[in-house]
Amino acid sequence: MTSPSLTIGSILLAFSPTFSLLFLIIFQKPQLVILAVCSAFAYLLAALLSSIVWLITSSISGAINSNNDGDGSDIGTLFALAIPGVICQMIVRCLFVKGYFKVEAVIRRSVAKHEEETTAAATATGDSNNNNDDSHSETNALQLQLNDLSCSVASGCGYSLLHSLFLYGTLLAS
Repeated sequence: MTSPSLTIGSILLAFSPTFSLLFLIIFQKPQLVILAVCSAFAYLLAALLSSIVWLITSSISGAINSNNDGDGSDIGTLFALAIPGVICQMIVRCLFVKGYFKVEAVIRRSVAKHEEETTAAATATGDSNNNNDDSHSETNALQLQLNDLSCSVASGCGYSLLHSLFLYGTLLAS
């Protein structure tokens, strides 16, 4: 049985870098929180896909090794499990980035459409000079700065939070 101080120290060592980024950077903006949750979900999908590939590969390897009376722990089996797992995570990350850029394009089109409607409404009423500052402040409030360093940190933080939870959560629970 481990002492409580060892357990708390292990928890702090495993999760404090990610939690410090969460509290200092990501929780300041709601869109970064959404981005971190989406990237954590992308990691969950990557882990699911890797597990399915592992299940298929290990069952095929078990069927082959049962005929040869091998122990099933050779280096070929390890490469057959590790390489598809890495490829699955790479594919899911690329799909996450592709979806991220699609969402960013939709938001930019929505803001541009809102700007056009606001300009058209202002010219129809004849108040184009008076509402110019108001329309810019409204446009700036609608735009989400999704292409900066904080979004990269939020995506990586969500991904790493779920990774560390999978990696260290089972160790700390036992």
